[in-house]
Amino acid sequence: MVEEVPAQRPNVWVRWCLYITCFAAVAGFRYLSLGNGFSNDHFVYITGGWQMQFGEWPTRDWVDGGAPLMVFASAAAQAIVGPTLLAEALLVAGAFGLGAVLTSAAVLSLTGSISLAIVSTMLEVAVVPRTYGYPKMLVYAAAFVCMFRYVSRPSSMRIAAMSAAVVVAFLFRHDHGLFLGIGAVIAVLMIDSKHPMPWPRRIAVFGLTTFVLVLPYLIYVQTYEGLARHFNIGLGFSRTEFSNQWHAWPAVFGDAAPFASALVYEYYALPGLAIAVLIALRRHPHIRQWASQILPVIVVAMMMNYTFIREPLAVRLPDAIVPAVVLAAWLIHRARHLIHFRVMIAGLTAAGVALFSASVLEAGRTIEVLNRANLLHEWQRMPEYFRDVTHDLQARMAPRQVPSRPSASLRPFYAYLDRCTTTEHRLLVGGFLVEVPFLAQRRFAGGQRYFGGSYGFDDEAERQALNRLAGQVVPFALITSDYLQKFEVAFPAISAHLRSRYATLTNVRVTDDLDVHIFVDRSLTPSGRDPETGWPCFR
Repeated sequence: MVEEVPAQRPNVWVRWCLYITCFAAVAGFRYLSLGNGFSNDHFVYITGGWQMQFGEWPTRDWVDGGAPLMVFASAAAQAIVGPTLLAEALLVAGAFGLGAVLTSAAVLSLTGSISLAIVSTMLEVAVVPRTYGYPKMLVYAAAFVCMFRYVSRPSSMRIAAMSAAVVVAFLFRHDHGLFLGIGAVIAVLMIDSKHPMPWPRRIAVFGLTTFVLVLPYLIYVQTYEGLARHFNIGLGFSRTEFSNQWHAWPAVFGDAAPFASALVYEYYALPGLAIAVLIALRRHPHIRQWASQILPVIVVAMMMNYTFIREPLAVRLPDAIVPAVVLAAWLIHRARHLIHFRVMIAGLTAAGVALFSASVLEAGRTIEVLNRANLLHEWQRMPEYFRDVTHDLQARMAPRQVPSRPSASLRPFYAYLDRCTTTEHRLLVGGFLVEVPFLAQRRFAGGQRYFGGSYGFDDEAERQALNRLAGQVVPFALITSDYLQKFEVAFPAISAHLRSRYATLTNVRVTDDLDVHIFVDRSLTPSGRDPETGWPCFR
């Protein structure tokens, strides 16, 4: 039996104090943690943002895999702050801070509990998602806030807000929009049957509003690439990713990180428990409202769990945290109102929170990250740490900001490019050296941030890349030695183009087993020779 106590939201001043404190703490933590740099995966978006500084847009001028708003956000940050890593650091820290605020707001809307909002947000932050995972915190929390507000007081304006949240999620990455769109439809269908607007009309309003908001982007894609081809590229990428990285069902007992492995099952247990609670309370007079609030989160959680939790778990586990903490908060809130078995429920809840917290801390390696960010000692030196991190982020090649050994080994080559080329000259990159164009401050060539990865190339894609190369000045091509044979197989036409026009300039030794081969275009007439290296200059 449940004793229903209506959730009382704290007054507006308390809420704003919570939000401001939450934003400052989380943004500051994520900023300090960037003293150890961005992973090279994040440079997919940083390099795309750099390319946009020259008026070259995704899809129109280069291949985009379905995450245009991530690139636009990076481009906007670089346009405002400058083309340094400081721009991306401010963007990422601010996005994580805002995501934490929205998670707090979502839990408050659902439960009315400040304590649950704080704990939920702390767990979301403690799992320490990768820097490029900020949309998974931001857009899901924002969409849940919009859904809960709509369910609490339906209106056309709140349907429009849900639609906007779904479209923004879609533009950050297309599958985010798909998952949240399904959740929003469930929210629209599940609200009180006494609502004056019948459900077909509600669905029509939501669908039409969403379509109108996303239509400019669809027209843009159709104009420059074609919708069918655009979505086929995205689906091909997803298939390749799934074939390379299987969905993970780790062994918990005997595992090197048992609590982190247990988090996989906890992610699945939370929506299962929520469904069981809804079934148990199916006769309660408030069940329709509860179901309309929590069913969308349950469905989104299940889709995220199956899609995102793949190998390597250390990278993927944090991605599904937002619906998990929202569901956990709702379950605790419902448990607090149980009359019978109160002591037993309290004990089980405490054990569950302890287990989930231990899993989050191990999965996020939270203590290690806090230590690296200097947040566990010498608090009096915090302003100094902020200055040091800011200095490194503004520097072009600060050692801790270079994401990989190959890109660090290319420092002399970057200096040569500064002396002997201009920003009109481009680099063709083979292998996962996506950070190289940004560090070199040169544009990438052929409409590809790098040739490789999970985006499959067909004859049409190679023809398009060759057409783009024909209109570009590309003095240099860089290919890692471990990818050279795969490059020739995956891109036969591009390989033939390189063999016909390019010669070896040098091989940069990275390790005993890895080199970066640098090729130079023989058809270009040098303007002189570089006095330090003897290599051709093309200024």
